This record gives sequence, structure tokens and C-alpha cells, in this order.
Amino acid sequence: MTDNRNVDIPKALENLARGYRIVAANGHLEATLGHLSWRDPEGRGLWMKCQEIGLDEVEVGDLHLIDWEGKVLDGSNGHRHSEWPIHAAVLLARPDVHCVGHTHPMNCVLLSATNEKLVGIGHNGSYFGGKVEVFEKTLALVRNMEDAAGMADALGDAWAVLLRNHGVTFCGTSIEHCVIMGIAIEQACKEQLAMSASGLEWQWKVNTGLKDEAILYPRIVTNLWRYHNRRLDRTEGRS
Repeated sequence: MTDNRNVDIPKALENLARGYRIVAANGHLEATLGHLSWRDPEGRGLWMKCQEIGLDEVEVGDLHLIDWEGKVLDGSNGHRHSEWPIHAAVLLARPDVHCVGHTHPMNCVLLSATNEKLVGIGHNGSYFGGKVEVFEKTLALVRNMEDAAGMADALGDAWAVLLRNHGVTFCGTSIEHCVIMGIAIEQACKEQLAMSASGLEWQWKVNTGLKDEAILYPRIVTNLWRYHNRRLDRTEGRS
């Protein structure tokens, strides 16, 4: 696991709050539902928003620290999201992951209801390498560690897993990476649904191993993150 003990926590929480608003602006908004979490660098648990606030409204003061047992330790005194186990299970299973998102974007929900496997039609789908599985142990909210651990197993070493008739859980090595993967998975599902509905014969991208294949290099993640922040500032009138 990366040593994050010297991380600037206030700055990271500002990025997490902005990450919420960025995914909200990219198809993930469903009122107050959905959440992103960030692994606390001191090992105390995870940071995520309180239940009362929508993705598009999140500021640093709306975040609170939750330990691995679900107890709120610090931050907002708002209600804790009942699906916090989703985040805890992924972070415990994946030491490479430092940020987790769980949302209900329309195209991810629609594809999760089909028997189709997500494939790479364009670069958005290619970022996931054909590894996106569907978790279908339950169609209900994932409110306990047993179900959450099953979902984490379905995720495996991938960056996203669809939840049958429910939504998507996505993750990344950083807040920036997680947010970009969240945007990409919704766009990839949208592309595949549109192509399937077209009635045309179509092909998906094959993992050729070529150097120039669609891969999210760190520099690309940084570029995309900065772009979405500039766009957010313009939208919010902060530029």
C-alpha cells in the first residue's frame, strides 16, 4: 500500500468534495443518492458525504470520517449513508485503491439489467479491459459487510462492477483516478446501449497489447481531472 501519512488531508477533502460535484455533472446525479469515499491516510477508516446532501451540493463540511465498523468519528454531524459497507469492503480488499464511488447513473443501471457484458466500443470502455462483472447476489441496498464483501469479490482487480438493476461501484488509485473512471464507465455503458439499439452490425475493440491502445496513463488522468475542474469552475461561476 502507498504510504500516505504525509498527505494534506484538508486539500484531499477539498478534492473529494469537488469530485462529488464533477461526477454529478457527468450523469451520476440522483438527488441525494450515491457517494464517493476516500481512504483516510492515517488508517482510521474512510471519508464520505453525509446522507442529506446531493452529489452536486457537496462541500468539505458535508464530509465525515467513518471507521471500519461504521462509527462516525469526525466531520459532518449529518446522517451516515447506510451503504458505507460498499466502500469499506472495497478499501479493505484492495490496498491499491484509495477512492471508491457508488452511484446510480442511468446507462449503468440499464446495462446492469441486461445479459450483455460491457466491452470496449471506444476508449471509455477500453479503460476497463473487459473486466467489468455484474454483482447479482442482491438487488437491494448493500447495507452489510457480507453483501459488500461479495460485491468486492465480483469487482476483483477491476476498476468497476455493475450491480444488477441497481447501479455501479467504481474505484481508483486516487480521488482523481476514481472520478475519471466513474465518468468513463457511464459513458461506456451509454455507447454500448446506443450501438446495440442501432440494429447495425458492430465490433468491439480487441485488447491487442499495442503501446498506443487506450490506457489511462497518470498524465492523462491529471489532464482530464484538470479539465473537469475548469469546467466545474465555469459552471459554478468560480472561474
